[in-house]
Amino acid sequence: MNWIIPDKFLAFAGPSPTSTDADGFPAFTPEDYVPIFRDAGIGLVVRLNKKQYDRRRFADHGLKHVDLYFLDGSCPDKEIISKFLLIVENEPSAVAVHCKAGLGRTGSLIGLYAMKHYQFPARAWIGWNRICRPGSILGPPATVPL
Repeated sequence: MNWIIPDKFLAFAGPSPTSTDADGFPAFTPEDYVPIFRDAGIGLVVRLNKKQYDRRRFADHGLKHVDLYFLDGSCPDKEIISKFLLIVENEPSAVAVHCKAGLGRTGSLIGLYAMKHYQFPARAWIGWNRICRPGSILGPPATVPL
């Protein structure tokens, strides 16, 4: 997990429903993230991928949870973008955002916020996001128009 916009957006890989993943390796569950998120001042979790865990595993610990699913490798539609911006602009606490790996969809939506609120150009955003969270935002930088 990495702060992308300090004290506003934390990107992280989607939690596992169990403490081991499909290959038997240790994995973080929602309950593992809760104390970390509390210490970081996070009050909202945004899930962008298909449901892998029950949202109540965050909500039962006082963290708000929102689902805004869109297909991996695709662009979010205008409705998803509008909902995301409305929700996070009205959230007083920091926001933890994830998709499956917390790289593509996550970096893209946080980037839209940064472009709107900080006038980040798209190419600069991709560079910044990849410094903060290597591997973020899929595709080569040459595909982004100037």
